[in-house]
Amino acid sequence: METISLIWDSLWDLLLIGIGLSLMVMGIRVFIKQRRIQKIGIKTIAKVIVFSDEKSLEEDQAPLKIPLFIFYDSSNNQISIKGKSNSICTMYETTPVCYNPAKPETEYYLPNKDFMVKHLLFFVGLFFLSLGIYYLRKHNMEFNPF
Repeated sequence: METISLIWDSLWDLLLIGIGLSLMVMGIRVFIKQRRIQKIGIKTIAKVIVFSDEKSLEEDQAPLKIPLFIFYDSSNNQISIKGKSNSICTMYETTPVCYNPAKPETEYYLPNKDFMVKHLLFFVGLFFLSLGIYYLRKHNMEFNPF
């Protein structure tokens, strides 16, 4: 019976470790993508032109205000991009933007409007990973104290 209890507890610990590793990998991937865009991208200035109301995931919540930016690429084409819902912006505010010249509509990075998502994912993942390792060691030491 103790063995079944140990396996059950260890599964939860391994789940915590898996969640932690997944969040850390997502944070690292966002960081690498942003670094790549900064390295190969072109830096210019974007301006907030309008706020779009997008439906929230929950029905009883107010709609999200998403800023829409425009900028001009190196060929003087106007490009429209969406900001993040947590971006604090005002109408006609300007901000730097780095974009991939091959795909400016989809691969861009707003350095002043990034609220450290990559760091948040990484450190929350590190917390879950540490918690999972701690409990895994604790449960295994209770079973086998040697």
